[in-house]
Amino acid sequence: MIRINLLPSGKTRIRRLPAAPTTGDFRNTTWAVIYGAAAALWLVILGGVYFVNSSELGELVAANRVLQERRNSLQQKTQGLAQVEGRLEQSRRLEQVVGELEAARTGPTRAVMELSRLLSTGGGPTINPEKLEEMRRDNPLAGFNDNWDVRRLWLTTFEEVERECRIAGQGRTNEDVAEFLRRLTLSDLFDNVTLQRTQSAIETDTGIAVVGFDITCRVNY
Repeated sequence: MIRINLLPSGKTRIRRLPAAPTTGDFRNTTWAVIYGAAAALWLVILGGVYFVNSSELGELVAANRVLQERRNSLQQKTQGLAQVEGRLEQSRRLEQVVGELEAARTGPTRAVMELSRLLSTGGGPTINPEKLEEMRRDNPLAGFNDNWDVRRLWLTTFEEVERECRIAGQGRTNEDVAEFLRRLTLSDLFDNVTLQRTQSAIETDTGIAVVGFDITCRVNY
């Protein structure tokens, strides 16, 4: 009788197939892939944001550098302008001082010349003709008498201290004193004209009755 040995011999190895993956392992692998893809996507997004922000930052830095250079340039120009303005201000002050000295030198002469015009035949106050004509239209008595005999009044004193003037003299009548006062008031060279007093008197040399007067005013020059 023939016997068949179905048991494997010691030299024969049985090849075992790998076990099929379980459901849990498959799920773990899927989540790992998803997490990896998400992480890669975030890296791409963050890289893009960083690139954009870096570009904008570079532009801002460049613009800030340009503004800084402009500011430095303007500061230099401003410093130069301040120096120029300082020199101009000194020149203006010097010009003002020179003008005041010149006015102080020529002012008394102008005042005396104006008084000479007021007391000259055919003369009159220094005034804008249009202004005088308008005054006469409003009030015919507002002007001065062109036909006044200037020999009827004379001055004895003229004093000027820091543009404050005192004028004293004598006239034949009160009307003569009033005419001189009108002319003095109309003159553009005199201001704040005020009759301080009048006094009747007898002229010493001729024995003629006269009216003495004392006037204060301010000279403009």
